[in-house]
Amino acid sequence: MWPGCSQINPQRPKDTMANIEKIQGDAILQLFKELQQEKIPLQVKLTHGGYQHLSHLKQIRKRLRTNYFLIDYNEDFQKATKDLEDWRLKIEFTAKDGIQYSFQTAKSDVSGGMIWIKFPETVHRHQRRSLFRLEAPHGTRLYYNVNDIRYKLLVINVSLGGTLGVLVSLTRQMEQELKLNNPTILKDVELVFPSQGENEDDSKVNIKRCQIIRQERNPQTQKYECAMEFKEITENEQKKLAELFYRWQREYLRKRRLFR
Repeated sequence: MWPGCSQINPQRPKDTMANIEKIQGDAILQLFKELQQEKIPLQVKLTHGGYQHLSHLKQIRKRLRTNYFLIDYNEDFQKATKDLEDWRLKIEFTAKDGIQYSFQTAKSDVSGGMIWIKFPETVHRHQRRSLFRLEAPHGTRLYYNVNDIRYKLLVINVSLGGTLGVLVSLTRQMEQELKLNNPTILKDVELVFPSQGENEDDSKVNIKRCQIIRQERNPQTQKYECAMEFKEITENEQKKLAELFYRWQREYLRKRRLFR
């Protein structure tokens, strides 16, 4: 059984966890740059209703060290907001990968014929479970300890909720140790993506607790496989995992488009 692929967030309801992931931090800037370059249409609505129209992300600007993106508007928008002291927008779009995104804005400003919208803290990414898994970039590794023995896993695929990988340098003693102890919960696990010129710590994610879902020797490949689910991770490490995951997903999608 493949581990649940929802992003870890105990404050969200269970049914939401299954279908929505959070995009935050630098990943939002990268996403919005793609919106601008690909000219992806945005469905813009007033949160209280009464107005909606299609627009595009026209510009990304920085003002007083704050990132904004700019969209156009029409006379209907002016009429709908004329008597409103505080109005907010809900914006939805479908990216090139066919996945839907949505977010709500804080109070925005109208200037120079454009709506200036402050970058949201969170963009929600809606998708089916089957789309959550990503073929791990070559060289992705996962490390954990059992009884002071350090194990290295070459990751086959990864999600925001778990990994599947193959143990390397597995001796008979190590395999026997795993069978005897049969650990179900691992602590202080390290997931390491290939570095792209940055410090390796920037491509390393520390996971406080993982649960082993399956570990066994594959009868076809004769390799010892291990599937695990991430059970506990700090907010900062969760954010780093999401940013690395989406970076490699964008790279995967870019290469797939090139070879079509």
